[in-house]
Amino acid sequence: FIGKRVAVTGTIKHQKKVSVIRVDKLEVLAPSLAEQEAANVVGKEIDLGLKDPFGAEQRLSALKGRIVILNFWATYCIPCRKEMPDLASIQNEYAALGLQVIGASSDEAADRDKVLQFVKETKINFPIWMGAGTADMMRFGLGGALPGTVVIGRDGRVAKVISGVINPVELKKQIDSMLAAAEKTAALDRKQEREQSLCPLEQSTRP
Repeated sequence: FIGKRVAVTGTIKHQKKVSVIRVDKLEVLAPSLAEQEAANVVGKEIDLGLKDPFGAEQRLSALKGRIVILNFWATYCIPCRKEMPDLASIQNEYAALGLQVIGASSDEAADRDKVLQFVKETKINFPIWMGAGTADMMRFGLGGALPGTVVIGRDGRVAKVISGVINPVELKKQIDSMLAAAEKTAALDRKQEREQSLCPLEQSTRP
């Protein structure tokens, strides 16, 4: 609930100079600033250029045509380590369907050895880019806290922004929905192509 405006009810106890409340009920009154910013970037096409651990330039726009799960993380981020197995599992499950997970680390080039060790320890199976900063996260509607994840559609536009550790079940639902929508669109395109290819033949057989 960091950054949200909330109302809580419960029992207050006074301990020395501190008042402590045991929360029985919590109600979110307003979203966090990061969530408000996230709503503003959904539907927008935002590019990102970083270098991989070997110094090669990489660009998000080069992945247009795939669903991209862009995860911002760092080697010193404990919650980031927690979600890596889920991201690796999603990469395994959906890669053949045109999905690509990208790990954008805030670690700099000087931390290359730390990054490679982290990749080895967590068994990361997707590309890692380095040097992502707070400004990059802000452009994608994320706050400055790690981790953060952005779901990008095949059209290169932001579909969802997730602050904090991912919920793999919810993320998979999002991916499945996007894949189903893409398949429906492709099926309609194929149908139109078939209909257009039949028109000249139908006309030529008329008396």
